[in-house]
Amino acid sequence: MRSGGQVIFVSRNAGIIVVQHDDGYAVVELIGDEGSLGIGDRVKGDWDALGGEPLFAGDETLDAYFQGSWGSRDTAIKIARNTGGG
Repeated sequence: MRSGGQVIFVSRNAGIIVVQHDDGYAVVELIGDEGSLGIGDRVKGDWDALGGEPLFAGDETLDAYFQGSWGSRDTAIKIARNTGGG
């Protein structure tokens, strides 16, 4: 089910983000929309999803690949750094 969250981390290459949501922290890869989101941006998505799913930012629908959700901020950021180049 789709719910809101806030971007708390953007990788150096701007292709991986970490989103804080009600149940934890999701690692999301942006597909073709790298650099379109920054820290503090509000987004909506299905944080329990794995794989290709849309991510919503305002009126925009972004292509994304959901890599999972974790209860720990540090774990999610470590995974995003390892996946997306820091």
